[in-house]
Amino acid sequence: MKYIGMDAHSKNSYFVILSRNGKVLHREKVETREDTILGFVRSVNGSKKLVYEEGVMFQWLYILLKDEVDELIVCQPPKSKGAKNDWIDATEIADLLRVARLKSVFHSDDVLMNLRVLVSGYDDLLQEIVRTKNRYKAIYREACISIKDEDIYEDQELLLKLDDEQRQLVGSSLYEQLQLFERHKQEYIKQLKQNIHNHTPVKLMRGIPGVGTIWANHIVAVMVTPYRFARKGNLVAYSRLTKHGCMSDGKLYGRRRSLGQPVLKNAFRGAALCSLNGKNAFRREYDAQRARGKTDKEARNKIAKMIAATVLGV
Repeated sequence: MKYIGMDAHSKNSYFVILSRNGKVLHREKVETREDTILGFVRSVNGSKKLVYEEGVMFQWLYILLKDEVDELIVCQPPKSKGAKNDWIDATEIADLLRVARLKSVFHSDDVLMNLRVLVSGYDDLLQEIVRTKNRYKAIYREACISIKDEDIYEDQELLLKLDDEQRQLVGSSLYEQLQLFERHKQEYIKQLKQNIHNHTPVKLMRGIPGVGTIWANHIVAVMVTPYRFARKGNLVAYSRLTKHGCMSDGKLYGRRRSLGQPVLKNAFRGAALCSLNGKNAFRREYDAQRARGKTDKEARNKIAKMIAATVLGV
């Protein structure tokens, strides 16, 4: 078996091949193009495993290489100290692959993986909207102008209250950005709603109380398939909804959340909050938890776990 470590960049990719004993058999630098990458991988004879770190090109590389090697692993970037360059990075992950010490990251050629691009773009846009709104409000606070939050983003005439040309220029620019962002947001929402008809899993998620169109798309985009999780506890941990004890010599010295997906954490907690507005099993369980003396936070976290279990079942 040969172990291939790949350090991929937008311009060049660096390959290091190790033997089963850890000896460096070959190193090569190629341009990051489909033909050059495939040409190198296909030139390696015999059984081979290949690993590369998760990054912006991970999905393209996965589709390109999944049928070219005996095993393809996408890993979390390992923590390393000391000298660092492309050859060292490729050698290190190849060696970790050889001794089975890598933490792999889920990837698939399923069409649902493409939803990740959409929901990521939507989340980035929301962040930009929040930042721009904060900057826009700050313009009025600097000028000591009292305004109502519900009016400030809709009434363009408020810009006339700004006392100098500089503030009016900056305010007008931010106002126009917000209008543009809102139009793009509506385009995203339109596509997210269309996914209910295009993808059955998204439609199924919409049937769960509290899981609206936005959360349904996020959940499906991250999970892709329920068969990744052997039981509901795995999904709850991956969603960072629970903490695990840190033990040493039989003593508990703290609790930490597992490595996982904060997107799922936000989705399940957001869905739990929305579910409390209706009459459903989640609302009844929330009321029962509160009656037992649980805090609002504890009760909502319980509902978030219930929604995660329901999602896995559906």
